[in-house]
Amino acid sequence: MDREAIARLPKIDLHCHLDGSLRPETVRELWDALPEGRRPPIADAVEQAVLPHVPCTLEEYLEAFRITVALLQTPAALERAAWELCEDAASENVVYIEIRFAPLLHLRRGLSPGKVVEAVLAGMRRAEAALPIHTGLILCAMRNEPPKRSEKVARLAGRYRDQGVVGFDLAGPEEGFPLSAHVQAIRLAQEAGVHLTLHAGEGCCPENIAEAIELGAERIGHGVYLFQDPATEARVREARIPLEVCPTSNLQISGFMRSLADHPLKRYLGLGIPVTVNTDNRLMSQTSSTEELWRVVEAFGLSWGEVQTILLASAEASFAPPSIKDEVRARVHAAI
Repeated sequence: MDREAIARLPKIDLHCHLDGSLRPETVRELWDALPEGRRPPIADAVEQAVLPHVPCTLEEYLEAFRITVALLQTPAALERAAWELCEDAASENVVYIEIRFAPLLHLRRGLSPGKVVEAVLAGMRRAEAALPIHTGLILCAMRNEPPKRSEKVARLAGRYRDQGVVGFDLAGPEEGFPLSAHVQAIRLAQEAGVHLTLHAGEGCCPENIAEAIELGAERIGHGVYLFQDPATEARVREARIPLEVCPTSNLQISGFMRSLADHPLKRYLGLGIPVTVNTDNRLMSQTSSTEELWRVVEAFGLSWGEVQTILLASAEASFAPPSIKDEVRARVHAAI
């Protein structure tokens, strides 16, 4: 098995941030188009400002998003970012992608939350019409913001549930910002029939994973620190709760890995926990779906059977309708 073989496989990306996946040339073009008064202060060239100095903490990693969020404040920029992300993914044979972003961070130039979501959905629909890719949109609230804001995002997710929004998420810094503060938002999303995935155990705190499960998470965003809590690990294994692993960004942020070989994903795979491999932030981590899966294969010497297990787990864990899940599974089986 080599990188070219991985490139040819049909792939699934369930954890991909829109504002973390702009093309470098798009960053420069959108930055040049910004009035100087709207540009966040940066010490380096904009191309360098969006690349975190790694290894780093989760909070330091998130600093780079100040730039990209500032660039995505118009319908044209949001639609372009969504289209280009889908185009990049389709070019490497990603057949299904779930894009996520925090819509309330994109209101600085007068857009309503609904117009923000509609702009992103427009780019995704254009991609589905022109490219061999299926898409879904996950709306993120920020766990470090007031609960009323997250409730607003949950209602927004319910409003667009039949128009391409498939999930609700809570993202942002973990330490000091418990998920339980946003329980009402989570309930609103669930009552609206919106799927739930929650960031937990990314940069710290295995107890956050237990909290996410208690709150009804169908998937765990990252879950890197799960192995440090045997009871929760056993619960995840028994309930077969999928982990949205993002190898490169996990290595950049985790603090306990010296190389990808230290990533616990091989342990989770061996335990029978559904492991999915995702990009997280194509720009900040300078990666792609092919690169993420290839790095995992190379680090752990995975067999074709193990690669198939990961891809099928991703198809099953997706928030896609059954017909699309069936199509993706069939393509994986045919390829392997």
